[in-house]
Amino acid sequence: MTPLRACAAVVLALGILVRAPLTVAAQPVALDAYVALRRSLEAAPDGAARRRLERQAEAARETLLAAAREGSRLLVMMDRRGGSEAEATPSLETARLVARDGRITLQALGGPRPQSPHWERAGLVAPADYVAVMDRLLRDPALVADWPTPRFDPNAPGPRRAVVVRLAIGEDEQEMQAVAGPGYERLAGLAAGLLEFCRTVPLEPAR
Repeated sequence: MTPLRACAAVVLALGILVRAPLTVAAQPVALDAYVALRRSLEAAPDGAARRRLERQAEAARETLLAAAREGSRLLVMMDRRGGSEAEATPSLETARLVARDGRITLQALGGPRPQSPHWERAGLVAPADYVAVMDRLLRDPALVADWPTPRFDPNAPGPRRAVVVRLAIGEDEQEMQAVAGPGYERLAGLAAGLLEFCRTVPLEPAR
């Protein structure tokens, strides 16, 4: 195994992805407050009150994007094994994006096992590309949905379709998990888009 694969397999192992604490610098607007504001906006009727909430949500999102560029983490995992004929071959895809002081690093891989991935990437991502994908995530309705936490054992045998998206900006963290069912399909669409970004985003030269 190459050093890159060994490093990626350790950092992106499923247990780490689900349980690792995410500690980054604080920011003026809390992610939790933004989520609560978006939920209020979704329930608000048309009129002046809704327009005021829209302006507040837009300002909060812009502030969070600036904070995310300086200190944030995004973790994504999709685990598909034996749930259908199309998924007869197990597949685990994981990605980790970390922003610190304007420097964004990416580690991602996918395949039957982290130890032998079919694809993997590691390197630096341009801040503008990272902010663009964070903007998409902060706008996505899945971020403000009420996601029960389905606890699952990543080492358990048998068919499984599971997805996890975890975002941390400052001291706040938002985690979304789903195992099969309608909730899985909804969250899997978001995760698939984030993983596609990680597979295709241009990487910058090391500096």
